[in-house]
Amino acid sequence: MDSRIPFNRPSVRHPSHNHPLRVFKACRENEIICSGCELELAGQAFKCTKSDCDYFLHKSCFDLPREINHKSHSDHPLTLFHSSPYGQPYTCDACGEYGSGFTYNCSKCQYDVHVGCAFIPETVKREDHEHQLTLIYSTPCKGREDGATFICDVCKEIMSDHLWVYYCKECDFGTHVHSCPVYEDHEPKKRGEGETSSEALRMQSLMVARDELAAMRIRNKIKNSIIQFGDEPKYKWVYN
Repeated sequence: MDSRIPFNRPSVRHPSHNHPLRVFKACRENEIICSGCELELAGQAFKCTKSDCDYFLHKSCFDLPREINHKSHSDHPLTLFHSSPYGQPYTCDACGEYGSGFTYNCSKCQYDVHVGCAFIPETVKREDHEHQLTLIYSTPCKGREDGATFICDVCKEIMSDHLWVYYCKECDFGTHVHSCPVYEDHEPKKRGEGETSSEALRMQSLMVARDELAAMRIRNKIKNSIIQFGDEPKYKWVYN
């Protein structure tokens, strides 16, 4: 008879899920989707202890603050919801894409931001543009009386005025924050030859955002559930 005592892995609880979770090392080859940010799982993570339950969380999603102050919506704090507050998929006010997982929400304004979008870098550098791009929280055309609309300089699609943009004011160059890749060559590809879906590109971009969040949490030694993102802008965006 085997006299060894069974080894029980420690488990933890998270308010987003009814069952206990345990630490899990995820590989991208497994193609597992995080139940929080709905992006590909890689690195340290958590999974449900129930073998028949496919619930997974990035460690960064597990550790998300319950409330944030974000300068994209400075009038009210944003509260973390573990599912859509509307009973159906929501539309992210940052990137314009749908979501059904975690969201930062303002109930007064029905303003929603993917948890990954909330932490994207404020500046990025593209290989196809000589200057650094700065994150702005609406297109440069918002509020113009001449009816001008902003067109993404990568995909050439018209952007809704309220969407966030990575923008170079000097060159009037701007792109979507996710659906247009930042770190890849942008030469068009024939269908079937390495074509990448917009969702895959969003996953790639938000992996950078998660790294930024982790580094920021270490730098600031966060000890409570409220964090403030960024100072007030040091300049104004003015368009004639």
